[in-house]
Amino acid sequence: MPNHRKQRHRQHSIARHDGARRWRALLGVCLALLLVTLAIPSPAIPHSGPTRQNQAGLIVRTGPNEVVSQCVSFDEEWISGLALLERSGLPFAAVNDERYGAFICGIADVGCPADRCLCAYPPRYWQYWLLERGGWQISPVGASSRVVRDGDVDGWIWSNGADGPVFDERFGNPCQAAADRRVYLPLVSRTSFYTNYR
Repeated sequence: MPNHRKQRHRQHSIARHDGARRWRALLGVCLALLLVTLAIPSPAIPHSGPTRQNQAGLIVRTGPNEVVSQCVSFDEEWISGLALLERSGLPFAAVNDERYGAFICGIADVGCPADRCLCAYPPRYWQYWLLERGGWQISPVGASSRVVRDGDVDGWIWSNGADGPVFDERFGNPCQAAADRRVYLPLVSRTSFYTNYR
């Protein structure tokens, strides 16, 4: 083979060898960058799912065998007992006292209208109860002053005095039930003559 052909052949071989070496080096750099990228932990993405609302239970005894139980949700840290009753959706009537706040006259078509709030007293009136750690007890404050927080339970009884119905261990937190609202016994359906107190 002539010398000039041998020289060109040698140059082509060296070029091919250098090109392959460059590609191997470039491939090595790319693999190294990929490994470094995989080794860096991804920043944590905050969970943006829905936040749980606060919930409080409300139980209303309109008679010895008639009970309405409801779970009320709210976004605030706390609401008043009156607000809990308002947000339950049950029709009710109340009058306002400057010193003691709202006085409940009727709930769920049982009791008295606001313009005759004590129409059945004595002996009947709406008695306000709270479910505490030690069990049910009559509330020492009115619904306007009551602070209701997540997990609390309020109760109302259309009481006829000392011999009337009470709350006991049979009545737990309605928010633990799956349904938002439970009616233990059907209430008699009547046209409401109450308006919500604001």
